[in-house]
Amino acid sequence: MGACRYNSWNPELYGFYGTKETVIAKLAKIPETAPFSERRVFVQVTQGKSSIEIKLFERQDSGEVAVTAWTKTSKETAHLVCDLDERIMDNKGLNCVGQKVKEALDKLLGKGKKLESLTGVDSPSTAFSPSVNAASGEYVKTLIWLLC
Repeated sequence: MGACRYNSWNPELYGFYGTKETVIAKLAKIPETAPFSERRVFVQVTQGKSSIEIKLFERQDSGEVAVTAWTKTSKETAHLVCDLDERIMDNKGLNCVGQKVKEALDKLLGKGKKLESLTGVDSPSTAFSPSVNAASGEYVKTLIWLLC
C-alpha cells in the first residue's frame, strides 16, 4: 500500500488544552506512528480567547511546506471540527484524505490567505508551535490532523 493510501486510511487527530507552554510541550510528544516527515497534508485549528486560526499545511516536492490560513470567530467555525470529521469518515481511506479535507476547508471557510512557505519542518513542534504562541489569552486549544 502506498504512503498516501496508507495515511489516508490511517489519519491521526491530536488535541491539547492549557497554557501556551503546556500545549507546546505536548506538541513535542505527538507519537511518530507514521513519521511526520512522511505526511504530506496536515491541518491545525488553534483557538485563543478572541479568535480561531485554521492552517492547512501542504508539503511540496521541494520539501517546503505551503501554508494557507484562515482567521475566524468561534461562531463562524462552530461546526468545523464535526464537518472535517465527517469528511474523513465518509472518505474511509478510498481517496486522498488530504484533498478531501482541503476541499472541505475551501467550501466551509472560503479562500484562505497564502502564507510564506516553511522550510525545515521536521516535527510537529516546528510546524504547530507558532500558532499556539500567537493565540490570544492564557488558555488555548489546538487540534491537529495528520492526514496523508
